[in-house]
Amino acid sequence: MKHTLQNQRGETIVEVLVSFLLLMIFTSMFVVSLRYARAMSLKAESLRETAYAFCAGLYPANNAAPNWVNEREGLAFSFGDYGEFTVNGVELDSVETYAPDDENPHKFYRYSKKSKAEGTTNP
Repeated sequence: MKHTLQNQRGETIVEVLVSFLLLMIFTSMFVVSLRYARAMSLKAESLRETAYAFCAGLYPANNAAPNWVNEREGLAFSFGDYGEFTVNGVELDSVETYAPDDENPHKFYRYSKKSKAEGTTNP
């Protein structure tokens, strides 16, 4: 009997409870990370669908030209600190596209320079 009471092998109840608590903490962290990953996956899918819709408006199917609307003409842009290089006759164009499930259009802008073949003269 004396030999049985002095046997120190095995785990105490405190060790078992601590290990169970650590297991529960790591499991809950894993579940939260899975929920976050799922939410971010859904957000990425939504952003991808919106980007596809915008690209479809900017680049229509069957090689059709997008409907660019002239906003301003006769702009001049200078490059460099001292105006070494200037581009005259630049125009600002825009096109409106719609995102899925959104009735408000999104407007994209571009700066363009008409070529001489289109009737614009360059000074």
